[in-house]
Amino acid sequence: MAGRKILVAYASRYGSTREIAEAIAEVLRERDMEVDVANVVEISRIAGYDGIVIGSPIYMGKWLVEAVDFVKLFQSDLHKMAVAVFAVGFSMRDPTPDNRRNAVAAIQAIRPYVHPLDVGIFAGRLVLSELSVPDRQIVAMSASAEGDFRDWDEIASWAGELETILSPPA
Repeated sequence: MAGRKILVAYASRYGSTREIAEAIAEVLRERDMEVDVANVVEISRIAGYDGIVIGSPIYMGKWLVEAVDFVKLFQSDLHKMAVAVFAVGFSMRDPTPDNRRNAVAAIQAIRPYVHPLDVGIFAGRLVLSELSVPDRQIVAMSASAEGDFRDWDEIASWAGELETILSPPA
């Protein structure tokens, strides 16, 4: 349905999740949706949108606190619109059943406040020189390799499937 107004809201520490949010928005725009993209900390209202996609990276097994706070703050509005969520986890560079289960568990913190119609789980990017000192120390303990492990085709495919969720038949 042309003219649907969608918000892609994201939390991001180092830009990887923002870039994924922008890629999702581009796919939705190609499907004739009007799409805004914004960081959750910059959003003061969501009324007026027909649907929303919310994303956050996973740090220490959890969504970023600002993403969880966003969902809590707007929970009554979120119950009135189509919602999809996505999580970006560096561990998903190796999408084992355990890693996928852990990524899905990270989303559990928002389940009391919102009931997403779809969930996307994606691998992220790690550039050690961009990390804060504490984050670099955590990564060093896990012996993670640097790299961009995002699968843009997988992200675009998931975003394309959102059309039926975000634009249900009239």
